[in-house]
Amino acid sequence: MKSKNNDLVTQIFLAVVGVIFAGMIIYYVMNSIKVTSRLADTVLSSAEGTASEYAEIEITIYDGEEVKGAEVVNFIKKQLGDYNSSETAPIYVEVVTNTLDGRYCNIYTNSEHIESIKSFSNKKYIKPTAVFVGKVIRTKNRVIIGVEFTQI
Repeated sequence: MKSKNNDLVTQIFLAVVGVIFAGMIIYYVMNSIKVTSRLADTVLSSAEGTASEYAEIEITIYDGEEVKGAEVVNFIKKQLGDYNSSETAPIYVEVVTNTLDGRYCNIYTNSEHIESIKSFSNKKYIKPTAVFVGKVIRTKNRVIIGVEFTQI
């Protein structure tokens, strides 16, 4: 079968147009994948931030808040109560109390002194009706390492 030169030019033109369309489709798909991937990364980082804030909320609620001594004792029990005297909790609790003898600063890292904070005759005693101001202590990397309660 004989073919005309006109048919050959048309076929070449259609092949070039087909290659261009295929390239455009591939570019569009790759661009969509990049945009979707960036969007997914943004959503995941936002979700991680929210999850870490939610995990810290039971500690950060004391930042700048006035609380009673009974709440301070309960906080110490909750955060440090599961750590015996040979262990160290991931956070510490510092309590600054005012007495007739002066100011006392006590740092708690485990459950060793929980009984003494309830004993009126002990220097570590935390008066249940006293008012304290909480302050969350963080590292440069924004990791919570402690909570400080100062009696007003």
